[in-house]
Amino acid sequence: MAEIVSRSVKPNMMITIHGHEVALFFSREPNTQVALQVKQALLGTYLAAGK
Repeated sequence: MAEIVSRSVKPNMMITIHGHEVALFFSREPNTQVALQVKQALLGTYLAAGK
């Protein structure tokens, strides 16, 4: 599914998902709104796939 391209202590990470490169950027401060949006998007995608 997801392949980690590089591991580092930098606040960002590049991964490849289904052949598409995706950049992830992290902050030092937790943001509960973004976490909730990501959770909802992942659950919505999972449910839409019918698994």
